[in-house]
Amino acid sequence: MSAAARLAEFVVKTSLEECPPEAVARVRRAALDTLGVTLAGAAEPVAGIVRKVVRAEGGIPLATVVGTTLKTAPGWAALANGAAGHAHDFDDTNFALLGHPSVPLLSTALAAAEAEMAAGRALVLGYIIGFEIDVALGTALNPDHYTRGWHATSSIGTLGCAAAAARIMGLDLVQTRHALAIAASHASGLKENFGSMTKPYHAGHAARNGLLAAQLAREGMTASATALEGKQGYAAAFGGAHGLDQALESLGRTWHLLSSGIAVKPYPSCALTHSAIDALIDLRTEHRLSAGNVAGVQVGVNRVVPDVLAHSRPTTALERKFSMQYCAAAALAEGRVDFGSFTDGEVVNRETRALMERVAMVVDPGLPQGAEQHAWSRVTVRLRDGRTLSTAARGARGHPDAPLSDAALREKFLACARTVLSSDEAEGVAEQIGHLEDIPDIRALTSRLEGNLD
Repeated sequence: MSAAARLAEFVVKTSLEECPPEAVARVRRAALDTLGVTLAGAAEPVAGIVRKVVRAEGGIPLATVVGTTLKTAPGWAALANGAAGHAHDFDDTNFALLGHPSVPLLSTALAAAEAEMAAGRALVLGYIIGFEIDVALGTALNPDHYTRGWHATSSIGTLGCAAAAARIMGLDLVQTRHALAIAASHASGLKENFGSMTKPYHAGHAARNGLLAAQLAREGMTASATALEGKQGYAAAFGGAHGLDQALESLGRTWHLLSSGIAVKPYPSCALTHSAIDALIDLRTEHRLSAGNVAGVQVGVNRVVPDVLAHSRPTTALERKFSMQYCAAAALAEGRVDFGSFTDGEVVNRETRALMERVAMVVDPGLPQGAEQHAWSRVTVRLRDGRTLSTAARGARGHPDAPLSDAALREKFLACARTVLSSDEAEGVAEQIGHLEDIPDIRALTSRLEGNLD
């Protein structure tokens, strides 16, 4: 049986009853976080640019563009919501995927579910299936895939989105196999675009192309049976097929949503900056540090990090999200990293600006090398009085081994959602997401996500 056929069996034959109850609970948390950051991101320039194209090109108004009154064809809605959801780089991550699972998957699932007039349980199952396939492929291909320059959120996530759409749209085994093989040709996304608008666009690109693959397959388009594992197929082209069979065998046996899990972001910057931000804020508080006390900062990172955090002298808000020098300096000088930390133009805070020059990022071979530990760091701060302060190797708050509490996650959602919705509306959406699988028609949720942007 081909790889696409094996994936199709998992997509078509898995039922919600077979999924662990805890997996459903994690989808609720993911949906809360994702819809919050999508509402907050809907006002960002990249989201507005995409919506201009959607208004010019969009088709039958079946699906909601979050934060607006715009309804459009499902693929365009998936694109618009995916770009908005990733615009602040505040959305969740998975360290086996080495990417962002939830924004592409939820953008796809919401659009497909609206078009199909599906219930919340169909969306939840579609998300779980897409997540499991995302992480299985990530486990097989990474870290080689990622270090080659592919942005896995899109280059792997497109296949997860196709799987989610195929399940929600009710494709059969043959159609689903073709959808996954079509999605393998759609898959793309380059890390060289990190720090630009194209990086968040990738999330929408994955959502739209995954949905399009399912739509084409439903209408009868065919693709190679060996598109994934063939000599010139997806795995060979994107990072080697050495672990593909083993990864596919794990589907439905190991639930990646529970094992590798989801990392929720407390800061709107690249996840690879977060452990250093946490450590520096902790040191600042514990030792009452000020930027003027600091002679230098060294941040030890995993070998995959420097190519991602490539902007040592960032000049734009988006580049600063991918700059360890900037994020570390802001954390230490200001004691916070939030939406207000990322603006275009010259860095406003003079202490942050000066401290950036004294931050060094180095590869630390002593850091753990597991997939879930790629985002760990080790921080050393040299003070002008000769003292040295340091932290042990650590992950960040929000990682699966130190998850945000339900209360903290809800507060993050409300803070994001209130940028578009009233407090009462935001509270109502949060309450409804707490019963996501029980919603009889997903449009009862999406109708509450409209706003007055544009």
